[in-house]
Amino acid sequence: AAAPAWGAAGVGGGGGLAEERRAFSSKGYNIKRVQYPWKTMMLKYSWEFLKQEMVTHFEAQPQRDSTVHIRGELWPRFTMKEELLEQDRLPALIGGWGPSRRVVFSKAEMERIAFDEPEAHLSHLFKGRLFRVYVGNWVEECVVDDISVHPVERELYFIRFRRHVPGKVTALPIPVSISGLWGCPGYRAGGHVDLAMPTIKCECVGETIPPPFVIDVTNLKLESPYSKITISDIKNQLPEDGLTRFSRDYTGEEEVVMCYDPKSIPETPLPPEWQDPNFNHRGGRYHLTYTGFWPKQTTRA
Repeated sequence: AAAPAWGAAGVGGGGGLAEERRAFSSKGYNIKRVQYPWKTMMLKYSWEFLKQEMVTHFEAQPQRDSTVHIRGELWPRFTMKEELLEQDRLPALIGGWGPSRRVVFSKAEMERIAFDEPEAHLSHLFKGRLFRVYVGNWVEECVVDDISVHPVERELYFIRFRRHVPGKVTALPIPVSISGLWGCPGYRAGGHVDLAMPTIKCECVGETIPPPFVIDVTNLKLESPYSKITISDIKNQLPEDGLTRFSRDYTGEEEVVMCYDPKSIPETPLPPEWQDPNFNHRGGRYHLTYTGFWPKQTTRA
């Protein structure tokens, strides 16, 4: 008897199905791309147009300004600070270069400015910016001189401002941040980039306070023992009007940003007689468990 046609093709005998599969192996997947001349030229010159568009966009942006405009009220007479805090109002005092003035702010509004990050404590920018205070018919320009804040909770109790008068020296710490970390050669080589100075003390005599410094670390390499960016390397970030300078206490060799290999620094143990200074107080040292009501815990031999 003659074998059926499908048996002759051979499902397992390497017949027609296998030959048809080999005939259409990968011909439909290896598509040859045609490099058109106009497409090549567009790819070649597109970056120049894109770069010019980016430059035009950033040049059109407004100047960086960290000035805060806030409205306050006069401190009510015969009112204690504790009473104002219970009313969710923040007492403050403005002094220096004139008579002292007592003002009151919205506690919630001022805390949003002071704690500008969700999980962080007091911002460095809070003491490094200009406040323009509007109270009634007068306006005061001042900077934060001192502040009373809860050590753990994000809560303000009192602020002392110092007037900023153009022509007079106003010393304040201006915060520093870094940019270009993902493009830093030292970071990509496994190094650790450390911001050694989160703030830089500056002296201002102009009408405004400069914004925070932004340090580019895209040229910071991993060197031995470490590479650094000093204060003298960022003098070009000072305002061009010449009304702001770094503090005269600096020599110019202070390290602002460092890049080093953490494994190359050996761990130095603390001396046996070292004590944590955070536990010191006027009467001696704080005890971890003893509060004065129960027997003091002792260490048994």
